[in-house]
Formats: sequence, C-alpha cells, structure tokens
Amino acid sequence: MKNSRFFSLLWVLTAALLFALPAWAEEGDIVQAIKIVGNKRVHESNIRYYIQTKVGEPLSRTQVREDIEKIYKMGHFKNIQVDTQPLGEGLEVVFTLEEIPSIGDIRILGNKKIETEDIREKIVLKEGATFQDHLVLSSVEEIKSLYQEKGYFFAEVKTSTETTPENLVDIAIRIREGEKVSVEKISFAGNKKFTDKELRKVIETKEDTWYSFLTDAGIYQKDILKLDRFRLEAFYQDNGYYRVRVLEPRIEVRKQEKAIYITIPVEEGPLYKVANIEVKGDDLLAEEELMAVVKMKKGDTFNVSMLREDALSISELYSERGYAYADVNPMTQIDDENKTVDLSIQVEKGRKVYVGKIEILGNAQTRDNVIRREFRLKEGELFDSKKLKRSKQRVNNLQFFEDVKIDTRRGEDRDLIDVVTTVTERPTGSLSVGAGFSSVENFIFTASISQNNLFGRGQRLAFTTSLSSIRTDFNLSFTEPRIFDTEILLGLDAFNRDSDFISFDSRSRGAGARLGKSVSEYDWVGLNYRYEDVEVSNVDPADVTEFLKNENRVTSRISPSYVRDTRDDFLNPSKGWRHVVRFEIAGGVLGGSDFYRTGYEATYYHPLIGKLVGALHAEINHAEGYGDDELPAFERYFMGGANSLRGYTIEEVGPMNASGDPLGGTQSLLFNVELQYPFSKSFRGFLFYDRGNVYGEGTDTSRTAEQFDLAEMRHSVGAGIRFLSPFGPIGFSYGVKLDKAPGDSSGEFHFSAGGAF
Repeated sequence: MKNSRFFSLLWVLTAALLFALPAWAEEGDIVQAIKIVGNKRVHESNIRYYIQTKVGEPLSRTQVREDIEKIYKMGHFKNIQVDTQPLGEGLEVVFTLEEIPSIGDIRILGNKKIETEDIREKIVLKEGATFQDHLVLSSVEEIKSLYQEKGYFFAEVKTSTETTPENLVDIAIRIREGEKVSVEKISFAGNKKFTDKELRKVIETKEDTWYSFLTDAGIYQKDILKLDRFRLEAFYQDNGYYRVRVLEPRIEVRKQEKAIYITIPVEEGPLYKVANIEVKGDDLLAEEELMAVVKMKKGDTFNVSMLREDALSISELYSERGYAYADVNPMTQIDDENKTVDLSIQVEKGRKVYVGKIEILGNAQTRDNVIRREFRLKEGELFDSKKLKRSKQRVNNLQFFEDVKIDTRRGEDRDLIDVVTTVTERPTGSLSVGAGFSSVENFIFTASISQNNLFGRGQRLAFTTSLSSIRTDFNLSFTEPRIFDTEILLGLDAFNRDSDFISFDSRSRGAGARLGKSVSEYDWVGLNYRYEDVEVSNVDPADVTEFLKNENRVTSRISPSYVRDTRDDFLNPSKGWRHVVRFEIAGGVLGGSDFYRTGYEATYYHPLIGKLVGALHAEINHAEGYGDDELPAFERYFMGGANSLRGYTIEEVGPMNASGDPLGGTQSLLFNVELQYPFSKSFRGFLFYDRGNVYGEGTDTSRTAEQFDLAEMRHSVGAGIRFLSPFGPIGFSYGVKLDKAPGDSSGEFHFSAGGAF
C-alpha cells in the first residue's frame, strides 16, 4: 500500500511538472539532446536504455511519463524530475535523478557467543542491496530472535548509519549480548491424573541441566512452547481426556537469577471410555475382517491416535485390494453425561484402480531394469499398497542408493495410478585402504577394489586383501545376482589364504562357484561348490593327533543352504528375522577329505522405545568326519573376535593343547544380545551381551566340554559403534570378560569390516 501511494503521488507530481513547462516548450518541439544528472552509482548507459524519448523526434508528454515510470521501476531512484531548456531550434530534455542509497559496509560488533557469519546469514541486510530503513529494523529483530533461541533474552542490538560521498550507507550493528537465561523450572497447574514429571516428558521445551551444552535443553522458544500445548492436548486425548484444555503458559523471567520459570495451566476434564464401536464397510470385506485390524475395543480408554491408526489400517486393507482411494471416515459421538464415546468408522471404497506407468528418476548409473526387476507391482495389474511397500524395501536393499522415494499420482485415466520412483545414487565403486588393531592380530591392514554395480547392471566384482600378524588373505569374486533378469544368482570365487591358528598354520588355495534362487518373497536357496588345496604346517610334534598334523589335503565340497530374510533394511535393520540353514558335504564321490559341516543361525530385530532397537542372534554348528577320516583341523570351529564372542580371542575359547594353544572344536554355540541406537541412517551405537563356546576334544578342556553344554559357556559385555563409511560398513567395539580365567586379559578391543552377525 505504501508503494502504491508513493507511486500515485509521483505520477501527480510528474504530470504537474510536465504541464508547468515554459510556454515555448510546446509538445511537438524537436528534442535536440537528452541530459541525465544526479546519478552516481548507476551508469548513464543503463538509464538511457529505459528512455524512449529520442533525439530528433518531437517531444511527447505521454512518452516522458512512460520514461519516468520505467526509470522508477529500476528500483534505484526515489525522486525523478524532468525539465526542458531551449537548445538550437528545439530543446534539451534534462532528467534529474535522486538515487536511493545502497548498502555499503556492514560491521557487526560485540558478538562473542554467536559467530559473525551466522548473524550475516540471518539478517536481510546485504552489501550492495538498496538501503531501506525497514530492513534495518527487521535485521535488529532477527538478531534478537537469534540470541533468544540461544537463551540470551537480554541481548541488546543498536544500529548506526553513515552515508558516504558515493551514496553508500555504511551500517554498524552493535550487540550487547548480556548473560544467558535458561529455563530453570517447568511446572503445571491443574493436573491431577499425570504428574509434572510425566508431562515434562511430553513437551519439547526442557529444563536446564548440567549437560545442556550437549542437548540445547533449557532454551526457551516461544514457537516451540506453542507447539507444546498441542503436544500436551494430544497426550491427554490419547489417554481418554477428550475435553482437555491446555491454556496459555505463564512466563516469568527473573533477571537477577538469570532464569525463566514456566507454568502451564491444564484443565483435564473427565475420562472417556469407548461404549460402542462399529465399522460400516461393504460387500468387499466382511465386518469381521475389518474389525480384526481395529486395535481399539469396547470398554477401552478412548485414544485419538489409536483411532487414527485404525482408520489407516482399514484404508490399507482396501488399498491392498486395488482401492487406493478408499475414503475411511471415523465418526465420534460423545456422551458427556455417561463419559463415553460411540465410534463409527465408515468406508467408501471408491473405484478400483490399476497400475499405470512406473517411472524411474535419478538413476544416472543404474539401469532401469535393475530397479524394475525388484518391483512387486507390474504395469497394468491391480494396485496393491502392500506390494508397493515391499518394492521400495527391495530397491533400498540393493544398497546402490542413498535414498529411495516412491510416490503415486493419478494416471492418464481415472482408473490408473502412476508410480514414480526417485532414487539418489551412492558411489558403488570404491578403492579403499583401512587399518585396525587387535591384541591377537596386532596391526590389521585391509584393502579392496570393488564395484557393486558393475556397468549399472547390478553385478559385483571385488578384489580384497586382509593382512595381519596371523593371516594373509586374498579374494577375487564376481556375482551376477540376476542371470538374464531371472531370479537365479551366479557367482565365481578364487582365493589364497594363509592363517595362523596358533597351534598350526594353514595355507589354502582354491576356487568355487555359487548358484542361488529366490523361491518366494523372503526365501532363498543356494548351492555352492568349492575346491581347495590346503597345506597344514608348524604343528609341534608333541601336539600331533589324528586330526592335527603337518600334511597336504584336498577338499571338494558342495554346500546347499536356505535363507529366510524378512528384515526391513539389510544395512540398518530395525525389525524382522533372518534364518540361515547351512550344510556342507565334502569327499565321497567329489574326492578329497571326507567330512560334513552343518549349522543354523537366527537373528531377530525388534523396535523398543523410540529409536532403540533390540537384536537377538543365535548360532549352532556341528561338524564331523565320516568313513575313516577325521575332521581336518582347518575345518574345525574357532570363536572369539568382532563377529562372534566379543571380549575374547581365539586363544581363550574352546579346547586347548598341552601348550595352551587353541585346537578348535567340532561343535560351537553362540548367543548375542544387542541394544542398538541409530544416531543417523549410517551411524549407530550399541551395547551387547555375548555368550558362547566351542566344544570338542583336546588336552585341556577346563574351559569347555567335549559336547554341547549350556553350563560351559564364556560370556562378556561391552559397547561399540558401527557406521557406513565410503568403503563399506565398519565397526569398533570393546568387550569385557565376565568369567576371566587365569592368564586372560580383562577385555579386548575389536575392529570389524562388514555388517553385524
């Protein structure tokens, strides 16, 4: 409005000016010259570009008005005057301009608690911009608001300006920060059902604590407190207090104490119960089917959030059957006299819809078919929201993308729904070098060169090496997860591994092939073949047994396996199961040593409180020779380290020889319990309890037994972190022994590369 009035006034003055020209300045006089005066920063050529009055043409008052308007719209001038004076046989037109000053230097003084750059980003004043008084006032308020967000409620901000000969306005902003003021106490008035402590947990505004510098607790923010009122009302309504009212908080600022006291009045009202509940559907789903997904029951305390979830669950049932736009409308009838609520959930299923186009965006490297083959929905088939969610899960589990978003929109026909998948690719090729330390392996060096999405086809090619004082491993592998876009996997491997098992050394060279196939949405079967030539050396003559001696042996085996995996995310799971059944049979018609190995492994993830996730893992293994063969020493089970029994090394678990060196066992049993907290998508911390042992024959079995024995198990507790680095998952942990034996260390530090369990 102010600009409009100013512009109108400008037009009036301009018109009056033009009509007050001297009598000899008649409209139609020839313009001999155009002169521009008063501009200091704006170049004359820029101004002339907007002037359409031309030399050699007759003077036009209408054209001059338009020229004034165009110059004014440049935004650099606050006053424009036009005069004429005789020149030769015509006249000279003079544009006299008064520039709006621009902002010159901006100095911020007195700030210590907040960085200067943070203040500059917050304010609207920018060097070179047009100067206006209201921008200064706005910036002062923004700075005060910024300080209040940090708890400095008594910060003072003053400004001064100085105009330079170049028509620039230098601005000095002087800040007096004052002392920080924190929320000392948050109390409630009128609450009877819930204590102040319980209500404080609901709101985001928190009291000041000794660790507030880590959490930003104790900071008062008006907008946050306003939202806290809604949080409190929602909390009460979820606990049956439908008529609750949370009133305007009372704020008391005590300057002497540098403290803020907040009191939030609450009118709880009565408790309401559910009297009746019904779902009105149609012939598609029976009422019994609909009621089966409704969590709220007759006689329950009324819960607004649960009612909302029940409506979504019913909507999901219809969406899974092709009715993506089903309208589920929960209705409530309140009986204030009896303090009850009658619930009626009404469903309008709408039209059945089919999948239209499936678009894929953002995949610069990955080919469309690699993503499309993970979709459980196909173009033209009946829409199913359950399949859509599973599709997103499968695409995400490819681990090629930082982020996967799947949106739906109406298709070209009203019976069609298009699916738009937007992916953000992550680097899938890497050249990595890493190092770690272990008390057993000492310095650990790892290196790899890999491409997990070769040529964008989803293929994996990797060469890895791991070097330490007890092992030298080289591995080369290629995996085609989908031969010709089928569900069949093909993999090839070659390896050369040198390992020091303390009681003997093992060197193996070999190669193998892998086949696998998905047999259902969550089930997988595999069949592997591996051939290797193994040299066992450095066995002390005093330790020689039927299964442990210096020798060369060949093994040739096939390994069928079964996996059922329902985890929601392979890298950072929060719920679901993973079951693995393994069986290896070597020798016989395949040649080489005769033995078999079998094992079962189960992992379970479950969300607990907030972001906290519980994880349980158990593993049991058994191996034995058959015919006249004993199980070779290099095929026995060893335990201890980052991926099994943490807090221990392989030297401290299982049967030992006379020298106290590990022999490994024919059986093993392991349990892991973890509490995991994801600080971000790629970083999580965890606490753990591990329990396990290796069983078998040996000279010293004082810490184990020859057969499975739950009473003979070693156990530990500890903590660690895992994060997704550019080179893959990496973890660090420290375990403390709970049954420290003579000669054992108190605990062990572990470094790991790869996922958990």
